[in-house]
Amino acid sequence: MAWENVATLVIALAALLVSVVSVGYSKRSADASKRSADAAERQAAAAEAAIPPPPPPVAWEVVRYRGKESFLLRNLGPESALDVEVHSNGGRLRPTDDGTLKMSELKPGGTIAFWMVTSLELPELYEIKVRWRDSDGWIILPLP
Repeated sequence: MAWENVATLVIALAALLVSVVSVGYSKRSADASKRSADAAERQAAAAEAAIPPPPPPVAWEVVRYRGKESFLLRNLGPESALDVEVHSNGGRLRPTDDGTLKMSELKPGGTIAFWMVTSLELPELYEIKVRWRDSDGWIILPLP
């Protein structure tokens, strides 16, 4: 065998060894890239889950107004509630100060004032019913 053939064989084996080592590094680099991409996806999903949902367009709160039996229904939402109605509960809930239990529009922060008829013979009320144009029927709200 000629020395040129031996040198060519040694160079070919060295090139093969370098190729095998390069493939190993490439495989590890690809695995690291995949782990990094997976971690980025998990981070994005966690960040998206942490974003609070937008507030409902209409939200309600009932607070005491001028005494034990007097209340305000307040629109806490960012949008107006249209065609709002407080259920009178058989006449037990009545508007305050020449008001009404029905309003065509209740703007954000707007209120409906009402009072509750009480008697020793009547059961105490613990909730009221409210509905408006975009509600799915009567919504029950607790009294404070």
